[in-house]
Amino acid sequence: MLMEAARAKRQQRFVEIAAAHAEDFKTRVAQHDRDNTFPFENVEAMKASGYTNMTAPEELGGGGADVFDLVLAQERLGRGDLPTAISINMHLFAVGWLADLWQMGDRKDGRLRSLLESVVRQRMVLAGGLSDPKVNSGVGFGGLNDTSRRAEKVDGGYVVNGLSRFNTLSACADLLFETARYEDPKRGSTILGFYIPAKTPGIRIQNNWDTLGIRASSSNDILWENVFVPEDAVRRRPVRTWDKSLQVFSAWMPSLDACYVGLAQAARDWSVNWTREKTQTPFDRPMSHYPGNQFLAAEMEIGLRAARAMLIQTASALTELSARADTPLIDVIACHHFVMESAVSVVDKAMRLVGGGGLFHSSPLEQMYRDVRAAIIHQPFAGHDGLGWLGKLVFGIPHDIMPRWV
Repeated sequence: MLMEAARAKRQQRFVEIAAAHAEDFKTRVAQHDRDNTFPFENVEAMKASGYTNMTAPEELGGGGADVFDLVLAQERLGRGDLPTAISINMHLFAVGWLADLWQMGDRKDGRLRSLLESVVRQRMVLAGGLSDPKVNSGVGFGGLNDTSRRAEKVDGGYVVNGLSRFNTLSACADLLFETARYEDPKRGSTILGFYIPAKTPGIRIQNNWDTLGIRASSSNDILWENVFVPEDAVRRRPVRTWDKSLQVFSAWMPSLDACYVGLAQAARDWSVNWTREKTQTPFDRPMSHYPGNQFLAAEMEIGLRAARAMLIQTASALTELSARADTPLIDVIACHHFVMESAVSVVDKAMRLVGGGGLFHSSPLEQMYRDVRAAIIHQPFAGHDGLGWLGKLVFGIPHDIMPRWV
């Protein structure tokens, strides 16, 4: 009972912080979208409130949030500013993942502990863009399991060359997480994972994020040109192998889904309020009395409730570290696919409800409609790649078995 009470208090605290940030950030979200600028002031505010420390271990001074805590907070933040929620989620996701790895048995790893302490004490921000346009996201697990980026051995470490894409939060990152493939003469093909300072020579952030939606997330490409990575900064494992590290990484995926549920809730609320207050000649009742609009409102309500129920069910099963160490991948992928598709459907219905008025930049629904498009392409579990992976799990087929038509 004491543990449950402490968890409820922790959740309430972070949801309240998220709500305060959401109300503040939404006053600027449209301007950042129009100007395609990164909201540095939002990140500074989240540092000051302790939000960026949420998933760091309590014993190191962090918030000690688990997956469910993060889901609740991020859904609330997403209601006010999806691009910022998506951006900071990459940091919070990474910190939670590293905290789990540290607590699972790497406590003797002083480097990992130091990194987590830096997040808490120095308010350092972590970012990473592992996506590789040259490697299938399902097979390469979004760049974690395989990549075309290459590492060559040199004295004291490695030199890395290649391209990384979707480096969300890169505009303000202190540290970047990256992977590179190294052909080890003894161990064979190996994936190297490493965190290094964003200002390391040879790292060229491209500032080329000019997109349809989530424009303020600053998910730029990064060119890695002869970047030196010290030996002691590297973790190694065989290419295309599934281990505890990736199990734990997958457990934090619902936090991404939560951001889009928040956006869908905001779209639903705005469109319902707009329709409730709008009247049209010759009718003396508002548009909320039109049967067609009532059907749309009902469908939005069902979609939101179903998505949130699945999200909560999935995330609440991952509160304990032991559960995240053995993540039920079939649950996580099913949740990701259903929640993301549902979010898009709800926002689409909100646009239908409002009609042509929703197309104007002056309407927040116009940006929501564009921003939600990213929901169905978030790898590595998005779209048909995600469905294929899920189907293979159902049949007991390894996820990286090639499709029969290739």
